[in-house]
Amino acid sequence: MMWSEVYRPRTVEQMFGNEDARINVIKWLSKWIDGARPLLLVGPSGVGKTTLVKLLALKFDYDLVEMNASDTRNKIDLERLILPLFNNKSVSGRKVLLFLDEVDGISGREDLGGLEYLIKIMKESTIPVIMAANTQDNAKIKQLSKVCKTVKFSPVPPRILAIFLDYVLRSHDKKLDVKEKKLVIDRSNGDIRALLNNAQAKVAGYDAVANDVSEIDIATAINGYFSSINSLEAMNYISHANATYSDPRFGMSSDERRKDKLNAFFSSIVSSRIRYDSIASLLDVLSKVDLVVGRMAKNRRWSLLRYIDYMIAYGLFENSRKLGLKYNQYSMIWPIMAPISARGQLMKNLLLKFALKTHTSKSIFGSLYLPYLVKIMHDNNIDPRELVVELNLDQKEGEALARELEIMAKKDR
Repeated sequence: MMWSEVYRPRTVEQMFGNEDARINVIKWLSKWIDGARPLLLVGPSGVGKTTLVKLLALKFDYDLVEMNASDTRNKIDLERLILPLFNNKSVSGRKVLLFLDEVDGISGREDLGGLEYLIKIMKESTIPVIMAANTQDNAKIKQLSKVCKTVKFSPVPPRILAIFLDYVLRSHDKKLDVKEKKLVIDRSNGDIRALLNNAQAKVAGYDAVANDVSEIDIATAINGYFSSINSLEAMNYISHANATYSDPRFGMSSDERRKDKLNAFFSSIVSSRIRYDSIASLLDVLSKVDLVVGRMAKNRRWSLLRYIDYMIAYGLFENSRKLGLKYNQYSMIWPIMAPISARGQLMKNLLLKFALKTHTSKSIFGSLYLPYLVKIMHDNNIDPRELVVELNLDQKEGEALARELEIMAKKDR
């Protein structure tokens, strides 16, 4: 079992580091009255913000409603989820504590009035609300902090990590020399989870994470997973990947799609040159994981997120060995993708010019109008060179149009 799970605190008293911050949170919740300002916890990941909230909910007998705010970015969704809690307080008659994690995640370009709505409604909260953010270096988060009581969490100091690391090693009858301990502590960056994961990898004899860094690029993580010699090493690569599990229902930018773990495994597997039965067995595991991720997002069961890495790491491990699998960002092999990419580059300027002439967008013209234009030209034997002159197209745009006619002609054969 992973040490990060073995040593997950079961009570507030078992936590360590950020003692003053924890005391402030306890005082706030124990003295909370209707209309009190919400609490905003600010600090890097791995310092115990989420764990503290969950343990306090148990300690003070609250029903904890947990939401990942970065997945609920707009006003409509937030209003739909939060207002019923403020109006009804509790369906079961018990006290309710609302926890909004990663509120700094809704301040990006997809934010459609989400933070503004939070700032407004938090002035009228009828239940205790705790929010968490990794940073406050953001204009909108600074506005939110004005209507909240802010408690700052810091990375756990190296001296505290050293004491804890010694305790863990003694408990498992394991040893690391002074240099190895210092390396584990220094590169955990005050993150307790990273400390435990790296320490466990070290005593097992593996530098499970490249250079022992706490976060690694998704490409390195996937390649490291496929080349790992045991499941523990593979698990450490996945758990330290600078990526997450996204819910496509909320939309995904190209960068978010690249940093989605499921998508990275899927694209790497389906673009590989391995037997179809091997692909099928691996995709069977991914499909089951995808179902869990979807249900978790739909029901806001964020506590299940920590199990997803285990499902992938151990579910795919045996059947993905010695297949030569490597990371691929795209879900098709290059011989297929290259012509598609080249065609897209060739069409870019042509679509832009047609879009301007028809007062629409490139995507609309390309998907709706271009096929009909090419069909009309083909059926009426229109020479593309005539349109090039009439519409003042350049040579490459004319080549792109001629290429589309060739494709249409091949389809009709």
